[in-house]
Amino acid sequence: MSRPLSEPRFRLIVLALVGAGLAAAPFLFHGDYEHGLLVGFCINLLLLTGLNLINGYAGQVSLAQAGFYGLGAYAAGILGAEAIGPIWLSFVAAPLVVAAASVIVGLPSLRLRGLYFTMASLGAGVVLFLLFGRAVSLTGGPNGLLGVPILEFGSLILDTPTRIYWLAAPLAFLGLAFAGWFAASRWGLALRAAATSEPAAAAAGVPVFRLRLIAFTLSGAYAGLAGALETYENGFVSPEPFGFFAAVTLLVVLTLAGAGTLLGPVVGAGLLFALDELLADASDVRPLIIGLLFLVTVQALPHGVVGTLSDWRRGRREAREVPR
Repeated sequence: MSRPLSEPRFRLIVLALVGAGLAAAPFLFHGDYEHGLLVGFCINLLLLTGLNLINGYAGQVSLAQAGFYGLGAYAAGILGAEAIGPIWLSFVAAPLVVAAASVIVGLPSLRLRGLYFTMASLGAGVVLFLLFGRAVSLTGGPNGLLGVPILEFGSLILDTPTRIYWLAAPLAFLGLAFAGWFAASRWGLALRAAATSEPAAAAAGVPVFRLRLIAFTLSGAYAGLAGALETYENGFVSPEPFGFFAAVTLLVVLTLAGAGTLLGPVVGAGLLFALDELLADASDVRPLIIGLLFLVTVQALPHGVVGTLSDWRRGRREAREVPR
């Protein structure tokens, strides 16, 4: 009888495979365009890993991730363009700014339940998106924020997509590893218990509100870091990528891939990458295609791709363990 993999060992194997893939990718794909696409994959991985903390593990459907993504992008761009301290300081400050904003949004909204929290998070995202487009003196408005300098860490100048990738890939990997550790920690287990049954978790002494606020803050920090990478990879910021459709797309893609699983954000980042490439010339029908894909997949794979494969693997393992 084969011995099933323990969860810590399985998590290490997953992280090792993801790390090896990220390390090998720039050698398999050559050119600035391809490396720029790889940076985009790492940005998507950070966004979905953060969203997975609040949506997958905490069980709270948040539509604020795109707004926080934009806030991180504009925070890094404005601080960098205004030359407030060293350039690297603007990069480091972006996730901190978004984490602080997440606390401000989360303190009142996380006291709501179900659809009410979702609508509150949607309102926060819409307010941020409107701010990006209308605070012209600060953000450049619809024309975007120009004058973003090249990212520098001392003597290290990240002026090409390849060099940006070697910053983005370790950050994406470390972000995924931290999320995996957090989910397996006693805080993560308590958070998932609260997502399953909040009254039972509260009766057992789980500080539900505090844990959800921590997950929401971490989720925002991931989005802020992704936004900073987006700013310095492109050299400018415009409001378009941070609207309502972007928030819905992130939520749909994570659901399709497998919310609440370690591999879900990785598969979701790959799926988002594929959708961007396949639908690059069909932007008008992109919402329709993503909606249809979501409806079909939810019916066929209710737990997402990774969740369904995990259920299948668990079923085979239990079948082998049944005495003949």
